[in-house]
Amino acid sequence: MDSIFKNLIYQREILAIGETITNTSLISLNYDFENYYLETTKRRYSLKINKKSGNHCSVINRMYNDIQFNPLTRREIYYSDPEILLMEYFQAKSPDMRFLNQHIFGESIAKFHSQKESFYGYGYDTYIGSLLQENKMSQSWKKFYLNQRFDCLHGEMKEALTINTELNDKILIIRDYIDRNLCEPSKSTLIHGDIWLGNMLVDDDHNLKIIDPALFYADNEYELAYIYLNGTFSRGFYDSYNHYNPISNDFWQFKMYVYQIIPLMQYALLEGPIYLKEIEKILDFLIKREKLKY
Repeated sequence: MDSIFKNLIYQREILAIGETITNTSLISLNYDFENYYLETTKRRYSLKINKKSGNHCSVINRMYNDIQFNPLTRREIYYSDPEILLMEYFQAKSPDMRFLNQHIFGESIAKFHSQKESFYGYGYDTYIGSLLQENKMSQSWKKFYLNQRFDCLHGEMKEALTINTELNDKILIIRDYIDRNLCEPSKSTLIHGDIWLGNMLVDDDHNLKIIDPALFYADNEYELAYIYLNGTFSRGFYDSYNHYNPISNDFWQFKMYVYQIIPLMQYALLEGPIYLKEIEKILDFLIKREKLKY
């Protein structure tokens, strides 16, 4: 494996003249990717290898280029093609959130959400894990959310998983409920799209990096619901975020629940049908609370 790994690098003539590989180690296996630590006679790198056909690495490269504006997500890319991505190495480990300043993170992510646009979606399709995210631009957040996230993922789940009639009916009931109640946000915001503990790195000086973007322009509170679902931050984060970027009253009563349905659908497709139970919990809660006919 080590020789195959090195050949991927040497055959592409990526390294500088005289630069040789001195150490490699596997960091993680995620979906269709292998992630490695790579050390040479000149510097250290992070290497991502796409194990299946597709343009995943090229899309990740484009996304990183799009978010160079913010130190939270800035990362130097040394080489990219559809198969591999050679990146700046960040000396860090997964953080213990109990000992980190939640208020600083709230401010940092509120500032990341400073990029605005006149549309929802993105200039190209992106990925979350190995799952394609369609990003056709739309002037309406509700249409984008329902058509390119809710309906698209619902259709993929029906093809890939066994969804009984009762669960399918509940999904359709809540779709109608969302269609009747989701209001257009005041602005379109660039979101990272995949903020959870596994994508956060903190060094010894408490500098934070958030990796593996899944970009698109959205209601910024979609990102907050995603963060809440994964239990990434505590109350201090939301208090700080709200100070810099006020959270709507609608978020805690409505959007926090309906927005969580999308990542749970994605997890069901990526991880398996166990997440159908989590989807059904939210559906049942909303149906009961709103006294929806079922």
